[in-house]
Amino acid sequence: MLEQRRSRTSERAHATDPVERILAKAVAHAAAGRFQKARSNLQRVLEAAPYHAGAHHELGVLASRSDGPDSAIPHFVAALRAEPEYPRHWLALAVTLLVLNRLGEARALMEQFRSRGLADDASRAVLKEFADHAFARGQERYNAGDLSTAETLADLVIGLDETHANATHLAGAVAAGKGRHQQAFDLFSIAIYREPDNAAYFSSLGALLITMGDHTGAISALEKAVALDPDLAIAHSNLAGVYQRITQHSAAVTHARRAIALDPGLSNAHNNLGCSLKSLGHLREAIASFTQALAADPSHITAHSNRLFAKLYAEGISHADYAADARSFGARFADPLRRRRPFLNDRDPDRPLRIGFVSGDLCTHAVARFIEPLLRHLDQTQFKARAYMTQAAEDAVSARLRQWFDGWHNIAGLDDDEAADLIEADAIDILVDLSGHSAGHRLLVFARKPAPVQVSYLGHPATTGLSAMDYRLTDSGLDLRDQPKSLHTETVWWLPGVSATYELPEGAPPARPRPPFEENGFITFGVMNRFEKIGDGALQAWATILRALPDARLFMVVADVETPEIRAQVEARLSEAGLPIERVRLHPRTTTGYYALYHEFDIALDSFPYNGGTTSCDTLSMGVPLIALRGGHAVARVGSSLLATVGLDELAVETPEEYVACAVALARDPDRLRTLRAGLRERVFASPLMDHARFAREMGEAFRSMWKLWIASAHTA
Repeated sequence: MLEQRRSRTSERAHATDPVERILAKAVAHAAAGRFQKARSNLQRVLEAAPYHAGAHHELGVLASRSDGPDSAIPHFVAALRAEPEYPRHWLALAVTLLVLNRLGEARALMEQFRSRGLADDASRAVLKEFADHAFARGQERYNAGDLSTAETLADLVIGLDETHANATHLAGAVAAGKGRHQQAFDLFSIAIYREPDNAAYFSSLGALLITMGDHTGAISALEKAVALDPDLAIAHSNLAGVYQRITQHSAAVTHARRAIALDPGLSNAHNNLGCSLKSLGHLREAIASFTQALAADPSHITAHSNRLFAKLYAEGISHADYAADARSFGARFADPLRRRRPFLNDRDPDRPLRIGFVSGDLCTHAVARFIEPLLRHLDQTQFKARAYMTQAAEDAVSARLRQWFDGWHNIAGLDDDEAADLIEADAIDILVDLSGHSAGHRLLVFARKPAPVQVSYLGHPATTGLSAMDYRLTDSGLDLRDQPKSLHTETVWWLPGVSATYELPEGAPPARPRPPFEENGFITFGVMNRFEKIGDGALQAWATILRALPDARLFMVVADVETPEIRAQVEARLSEAGLPIERVRLHPRTTTGYYALYHEFDIALDSFPYNGGTTSCDTLSMGVPLIALRGGHAVARVGSSLLATVGLDELAVETPEEYVACAVALARDPDRLRTLRAGLRERVFASPLMDHARFAREMGEAFRSMWKLWIASAHTA
């Protein structure tokens, strides 16, 4: 090898002057865009000096430009072999290997380069330039959603330069994307240590802490980000998101609007603004914000799901409009992902079935209060339940729920393909979605059809829009049997009784023995439903009730109402509807002492067009009668369905006028009100609403029937 190198050196020495002149001409031709002339001159150089490093390098550059990076590799290798002491030859070959995604070779090459020593500025500059190239490519792959390649590139950079803060931050972002939250936290913390004035690093840490459920920590990190850079739009957007989660809607709106002002194309900011506007009851504006988020980023799945939910809440938007938008969601995001292949599940119709439940709400959430009694009473000799939790943060309720599952997977860190592969590997027979379009959903896992039978249940009172979803479970109290088939992509499956049973949490106080009017001397109506569920028609009906009952009061729970700006907005809306503000008591939403609030009022008024759900169950269990308006589809029929289930169908009416008349009549009949309240909790406990064993049997029968239908269809396919 040494002899060969001496021979090359001697060869170049004899031809130095003419060769270098030709090389200089080639370089000039290339710079002027005369590539063919440049190539011809370089070939002449190599004819005279076959191992000429400069000529090979320039040919590599030309070949990469005209024929692709693969063709450049032999020339860059030749240049490096001829002049290994020249750092730029190492860089040219290593960067080309990066472009070709030959990352292991690139890393090995640069580790060899570094091992030679970095005593001169040129060598140090080359190592830095390569690290920057690798980082830029890693960031590009991360932005494209290729987390695995991005992670490899970030590790490559850190391996060469452990002080590279940007690569450390990128590695943290990849870890967060893969659900390795503690690792992400550690990496973000190291990046911040390296560059403590980098606002983007604090913003990423704040976003991670939101995912981890540490809202206080998230706010602290994000406020630090905007203190360092007041114009960092993503930090303002993330602050809007976390303030929305803790129901501080005024702050959420302020930061969302600031983010949009800074970056009108930031889709997440429009989405977060829409969430806050929805919570404040500004549904039309919320829908417009979600639409703007989709205009900025047509792939923003969450914004489309949020728009669908907002349409369910909004007055004046038909269920047909909602269903059409749900179908567009399915056509755009879900249907192209469907896997079409035979399932290998054992087709024995009577064997024990594996039922998978996918939800982000297997924690302290209303869904857990309905799903737990089902799991507890489901026949475990016939059904093996497996959980697929979609939210990273788990809690004590999650730990309690685990005992009812045959297996538990947290899939927050898996992408949709990985999650679908896991479910298919688990040989799930029936996969049940408990989220629909609500927060944390994984509908695109269902879109891939990882199980033979897929069911939408409990979390969403309307069609998902997915062709891969086989059934939507409901009952005839919620969904009319003669509804148009166009309202669903799923087949609607009506259970014979109720479609869910409820449990009052342990520790809830007893019902109030004497109604409040006995002490107050006037009737108090109460509304515990979220403000976004309350349409203007409901507010106007309540105003009519109070006009008919001059001494009556209205008690309402409204999130963030202690903030002057929000209180002013709420009071303005109530006044516009005709409600006397001096007779309305606004109470902030709370978790501490929540059930004691039911002791504050005599009669509950259900919201419309979107009825209460869990809240109405709580209301009746706390011994408070409920007035409900029966609507035309599930979200508007929950109240009437619950009343029928507990034997109080007389309190469910067909028109707003009847709603007012029913409330006024009950308020004017204290003996009837006392009678209704007395023993109401016991009535609820004795009703089908809490007959968990019967409900679990009916659900099991439904699952078994679905399974047999699939076997029959598979045989005929």
